[in-house]
Amino acid sequence: MKDENNPIRRSLDDLLNDDDTPQDSPLPAFREHVPLDYVGAKSKSLNQAKKLMKSLLGFYLTEELINKNEYIALKAKTDIMTMSNLIFQMQIAEHAITTLARTIDSGEISPRMFEVLGGLQKTMLDIMKHQTLHMMASEENLKKLKRDIDIYSDYTEESPKNLNVGSSTTIRGTRNLMKDIQSEIEAEDIESTDFDSTDQTEL
Repeated sequence: MKDENNPIRRSLDDLLNDDDTPQDSPLPAFREHVPLDYVGAKSKSLNQAKKLMKSLLGFYLTEELINKNEYIALKAKTDIMTMSNLIFQMQIAEHAITTLARTIDSGEISPRMFEVLGGLQKTMLDIMKHQTLHMMASEENLKKLKRDIDIYSDYTEESPKNLNVGSSTTIRGTRNLMKDIQSEIEAEDIESTDFDSTDQTEL
């Protein structure tokens, strides 16, 4: 037979039957933990990276050139993968910071908790810095690639001097064009020098 008048027994029964935590209790209140949907977060980060890099490519290069050049397509895939991972890591860091902040608010106010929170915040700032640097590097690479395409792209046109003699010349790139112009200038200088020498001889 239970001794219901025993104070120890009554205290144990009260603890077992009491589901609510008193407001002035030093124990932390338990909160329901909401896990992060890692698959959904990864898919979301990949879509964001694709949209971002596609708009960046379209700003500097034509769609025809992007689809035609294999190097540009492979470079874009690499940039998309890198940016996707950075966005995903940022989402994880943000979730960890939010979870830890809620834990501290519930009563876990030990110095170690604040130390970990500060480390997570620093990590998130580092991820944001890497994301910005990656975007700047990708933009600079596209600018350089566009300049190289404009300078070294192959095209065919007729030289104005050769039009007088009824012939055409295939010029490949601006560098070769400048060489041809320099050669023509040197040839004209030689002809002018020969003419002056002939006039002096005749005189």
